[in-house]
Amino acid sequence: MRKKLTIVNVDGVVVEDPENLRALIRDFAAIDGLKLFVHGEGTMASMVAEKMGITIRQTSDGRDIIDDRVMDLVTMVYGGLVNKRLVAIMQWRGLNALGLTGVDLNLVLSNKVPIKPVNVGRVGTVKRVNSSMLIKLLEENVVPVIAPLTHDGKGNLLNGDVTMFAYEIARTLTLAYDVTVINVMGEENGVLTNDDNPNSVIPMLRRAQYKALREKGIIKPSAYPTVDRAISAIDHGVREVIIINAARFSDLHGGTHIK
Repeated sequence: MRKKLTIVNVDGVVVEDPENLRALIRDFAAIDGLKLFVHGEGTMASMVAEKMGITIRQTSDGRDIIDDRVMDLVTMVYGGLVNKRLVAIMQWRGLNALGLTGVDLNLVLSNKVPIKPVNVGRVGTVKRVNSSMLIKLLEENVVPVIAPLTHDGKGNLLNGDVTMFAYEIARTLTLAYDVTVINVMGEENGVLTNDDNPNSVIPMLRRAQYKALREKGIIKPSAYPTVDRAISAIDHGVREVIIINAARFSDLHGGTHIK
């Protein structure tokens, strides 16, 4: 029987509230089996940028443009402040946590996103995950705490997407473990049938059901990227994806379970 691995992917907004973050880590520590944590940074980079007089420009569709100064900034915030704050709380909770980025140990190698049709700057898409190194850490009962910073193998730092990081890591580790991914959201309680009703959560969602609800317009377009990524992860060997609100993380029977 294969070991269980739980990969928790935390929305950046969640890490901004110290009290809620401590409660989340308390519940994370109580999860049985091997664990891995991938995190964002919320609006912290924007706040630090304002204090430093750095303007984070955006594309017409609202994506941040990661120029050289912004790359330095997100490296400090992601890989420094947020990552080490998480590690400190986990150590307090008895976890042997190790703060990392995709750059460390060559964990995540990426390709730079093409500049056309939109130049978003120093942003990477995952090319390869060093699963053998992650397995070594996990088998030593280390809890990797990973910020979505990556590199191109040529000495250049790149910014990554936190959810993409979590799912790409999950896919590679399905060869060794029984993997569950938990998407911890800052606002949504799960996949909803009514965006105006936060309690209209779909408790269980499978591919055929998702397709039908999407065609009927019951599941709204705002949820498509989240569910599509989850379905793709299931197709690549992940046993289950749970989408749940941080405030309800203590009860993993809640939220939306995708299988």
